[in-house]
Amino acid sequence: MNEDYGIGVIGVGKYLPEEEITNDQLEKWTGMPATEIEEKTGIVTRRKANREEVASEMAAKAATIALESAGISADQLGLIVTCTFTGDYIYPAVSCKIQTLIGAKNAGTFDLMANCTGFQVGLGVVSDRMKVDPSIKYALVIGAALQSRFIDWTDRSSAVYFGDGVGAAVLSQVPKDYGILSNVVWSNGRVFDSVRLRGGGSSYPIREDNVNQKLQYYELDGKEVWKQVVQYQPKVINESLAKLGKTIQDVNFFIFHQANLKLIEYLMKRIKKPMSMTMTNMEKYGNTADASQAIALCDTVNAGFLKKDDIVVISGVGAGFIFGSTVIRWH
Repeated sequence: MNEDYGIGVIGVGKYLPEEEITNDQLEKWTGMPATEIEEKTGIVTRRKANREEVASEMAAKAATIALESAGISADQLGLIVTCTFTGDYIYPAVSCKIQTLIGAKNAGTFDLMANCTGFQVGLGVVSDRMKVDPSIKYALVIGAALQSRFIDWTDRSSAVYFGDGVGAAVLSQVPKDYGILSNVVWSNGRVFDSVRLRGGGSSYPIREDNVNQKLQYYELDGKEVWKQVVQYQPKVINESLAKLGKTIQDVNFFIFHQANLKLIEYLMKRIKKPMSMTMTNMEKYGNTADASQAIALCDTVNAGFLKKDDIVVISGVGAGFIFGSTVIRWH
């Protein structure tokens, strides 16, 4: 690992579809009162891709904005990694299509699946690659979610949460001791089936005899999600800081997966920090899965909340369950 420089974020971008799904609409579809949806989740609206939109094109729009933010051209990229489970196809990797759409002819590409903490895991994987291979001067990490086509909009256990969107970040070599300092991933596979999409997998291929069993839609055990988060997310955050000899008291800002306002409020209370030290956008975008942390980072940067030398924690939890925390010294 090359220790002469760090790997940091130098540009961010996002794309959200125009169509909004309101709680009033969901009340009609699910029977769950709009006021209860907001009280339970903190979500007021969520975005939905139109019929013509596909994940690769949405991602290319976010990527183009991130490249403009970074002040580089697509052909300077050495690597593109898209964190998603809702690509254009089951395979090949949607990153290959994005490469073509943005003109990143010199970039290697692959996809990464860690669900709702995908972007955070992607930051670690890509920064590691860039440290091992100094020829990669710039890389693009994308979190992409086109979930609306996998939602049963009559199912109140899942329909009230999710939205579509994409976030992207350009990584580059930065001065030593800046950028990504620590990246921790921990998993609890014992609750593998608590959040899932079975249809289309090798265990549940979609066929004529099962097409009406709703296997193509999300299944979610909300109580298990809450239990997992409150048990393990604070632990993984503390572990990522301990690797640097730091504690919660050293952190200037927190960026969480935007799943549920109540969960973020609980986490901030648990670590004894005010809500002013984090940001939330699920109220207008919903839970955008892999894109969530990337969009939240973009909104945080664009709002001017981060300054040089700030210690920033990006943390999330994804189905499986996968817990992650990344510590960044902002440059």
